Amino acid sequence: MLPRARPATLGGVIVVIGALGLRGTIDEPAPDGLAPEIAAAAAAAGARVELISKAGDDPAGDAVLIALARAGVGHVATLRDPARLTPVRALPNEPTDPADPALDDAVQGSADNESETEPQAPSPPSPGDRDPALNTDPAVDTDPTLDAADVALALEYLTDFEVLVAVHASPELLAEAISAARYSGARLVVVVPQESDVPSGVPADALVVAAAADDAEGVGPRIGRYAAALSRGDDAAAAYRDLTAVPTG
Repeated sequence: MLPRARPATLGGVIVVIGALGLRGTIDEPAPDGLAPEIAAAAAAAGARVELISKAGDDPAGDAVLIALARAGVGHVATLRDPARLTPVRALPNEPTDPADPALDDAVQGSADNESETEPQAPSPPSPGDRDPALNTDPAVDTDPTLDAADVALALEYLTDFEVLVAVHASPELLAEAISAARYSGARLVVVVPQESDVPSGVPADALVVAAAADDAEGVGPRIGRYAAALSRGDDAAAAYRDLTAVPTG
């Protein structure tokens, strides 16, 4: 008897490694970053996807994990860092969390005291004093950061994958990804910043793609669809043509 063909919408698991943030508000969250964008595109194409990343152990981190789940992206290997805050990027012309009562109280208190006291410049808050739900100050380096040990630990739980996508990975993280892909026999996709050289140690059969962190050119979704096609066992050449096709319209 011939083996049963796998459904076209399934296939092997895709693992994406990269940074994660929150875009929007706590009440209306969306994953922010090139890695979750790639992961969400692969999931939308029918693939099973797991994201290896790190978020803060805060309300923004809770919200972004919920948003990942809604997008069909698994986060069993997304770690939480209690010492750092999940990065939050508000939408244009929108406060980070308009429902936060602390914002209304601050505005009301300012209005009540305006005629009684001279205005004083507020002192900058320390990272420990800031609202953990709001992390929008680029001057404060509080973003959770993956290290090689994090990736090695996460990959212990994700042993059955066919495609591994490493997004803007440091040399140490990339070394872990290369080792894991080699050990599992997975296809490796390495996403590097634009104008970057091919990192040393990348196998000859790996695909290296350049994409900016803000993905202004829309490369992320095409990388996700490419990874999904590989995980289904589609023709690799056709998948590559779709990846490199120049968008029209």
